[in-house]
Amino acid sequence: MKDDELAKFFAQGILVDASVQSMDIPDIDKLISKMNDRGATFLDAKLLYDISENNIENDAFSVEVVKTYGGERSPAKPADWVACFNDRFNRLKNILLSKPECNSVMSISNIKTAPNNSTVSTIAMISNVSISPIKKFMILEIEDNTGSFKAISSQNNLEIVKDQVVFISGKKSNDAMFINQVIFPDIFVKSQKNDNVPDAYAVFISDVHIGSKLFAEDALKRFISWLKGEIPEFSSIAKAVKFIFLCGDLVDGIGVYPDQEKELSITDIREQYDSLYKMLDQIPKGIKLIISPGNHDATHIAEPQPCISSNFAGRIYNLRNAVFVSNPAYVNIRFSTEKIGVLVYHGFSIPYYADTINKYSKMDTDDIAAIMKIHLRSRHLSPTHGASQILPLQRDYLVIDETPDIYATGHIHKTLLSKYKETILVNSSCWQFQTDYQKKYGQKPDVAKVPMVNLKDKSMIVLDFLNEKIQTYEKGIKAHAS
Repeated sequence: MKDDELAKFFAQGILVDASVQSMDIPDIDKLISKMNDRGATFLDAKLLYDISENNIENDAFSVEVVKTYGGERSPAKPADWVACFNDRFNRLKNILLSKPECNSVMSISNIKTAPNNSTVSTIAMISNVSISPIKKFMILEIEDNTGSFKAISSQNNLEIVKDQVVFISGKKSNDAMFINQVIFPDIFVKSQKNDNVPDAYAVFISDVHIGSKLFAEDALKRFISWLKGEIPEFSSIAKAVKFIFLCGDLVDGIGVYPDQEKELSITDIREQYDSLYKMLDQIPKGIKLIISPGNHDATHIAEPQPCISSNFAGRIYNLRNAVFVSNPAYVNIRFSTEKIGVLVYHGFSIPYYADTINKYSKMDTDDIAAIMKIHLRSRHLSPTHGASQILPLQRDYLVIDETPDIYATGHIHKTLLSKYKETILVNSSCWQFQTDYQKKYGQKPDVAKVPMVNLKDKSMIVLDFLNEKIQTYEKGIKAHAS
């Protein structure tokens, strides 16, 4: 921004943040007029982006932000936790009540007074799960807002985790219920094809970790060159890429873990985001970027996380082909009357279930798909309290209200494309070579493996950009996680 342009803002009593002063703004007078209409007196990168078009459109595609966390705060007092859990319980209860098989629901207080051997059913939250040492029965402690009760199942392999909300029916026997059936909120089956949508691809990347000494810079540059049509392999797909979802941990951050500065090539968070901007600015502007934060980004770690902060990442708000959303977020990709729903979540809760469910401890692609299935079946992205750090708000943003066509995560540096009830499961690989921490625990990351989904027929491919010759990565694609 030139000095005379800056003076126009000052003449109107508008202060301009340093993050905006380096930007090239085409119509200063129009921007000042819009700010005056809003009564705004301070211009930062976030406000500049908000005043610009909220939804980006070109060709016949558009991006519609359906759900994103706006940054409301919480004092995190006991009453806030109660309100958050009540909101979760009531919304998941309503989802269950919409299922025809979930009928004749009773409160727990009514179950307690029901006759022995009577058939009872309820919608409740699981407060504890244990296995009896003798008969190996599964014992559930269940609760609603009227009380708590015990439910027992002879099946000890039911994949039930704490704090899920479920429908349970069975026979009452004294102070317990013997379970006949458990029904989860679960997603429903979505159609597989969008016949009216032209061939177009959505691409998913995450965990770029710019600023790390182990950042795979050459691979990311190769990916961008491919998008620009400069590499012949799979060029027909490159031409059809319309969307790139960036699912968090775009930079390595500062002070994320002890002694991190020893592993950084860029030790200033703003410089890390400036480097990210320079990379993203090379991507063809006809490709829409949907940008969401992760635990390494410049925001609070508790979920939901707001959009990446313009105070630290102001330059990326100069990308006119970008849409900024929270973690988690839900967006629709629209083409004419068709829409493809994409649920974006960085995936911080995934390791918790690998640590607590022994059969998923290997964290291979089948395990990741199974844990993502727990999320969808629970209709919650972190169903167990403690699986991730939660910001207790009046509304629980981690509830999955709608069945997505695509559910995309990152965080664990592995590659996955799979399906569950025709919803595509995506976990993006990373752009960071193995760290000392990963070596210590025997974790081998997938580097520069890029999952891609054809929006017309939901076909899937993973391309490997690690080496000079781009090739497919078959390990990333798995059968249905049913």
